[in-house]
Amino acid sequence: MNIDTTGLENLIYAFMKMLAEFDIKTLDFDWIATLLTFFAPVWNPIWEAVNEWLYINFGF
Repeated sequence: MNIDTTGLENLIYAFMKMLAEFDIKTLDFDWIATLLTFFAPVWNPIWEAVNEWLYINFGF
């Protein structure tokens, strides 16, 4: 049985090439602050409860 893996090899090569040439400085992360502010009323009480649980159970 002869299976042609050329397509898979080309896909892996293209993906690896993209990773090698990727420049993280080109990404725009300005939207993260807005997202965090939006979810703060929900996230902060949850995080406070998690911190309290960790302190009570593990002394963190």
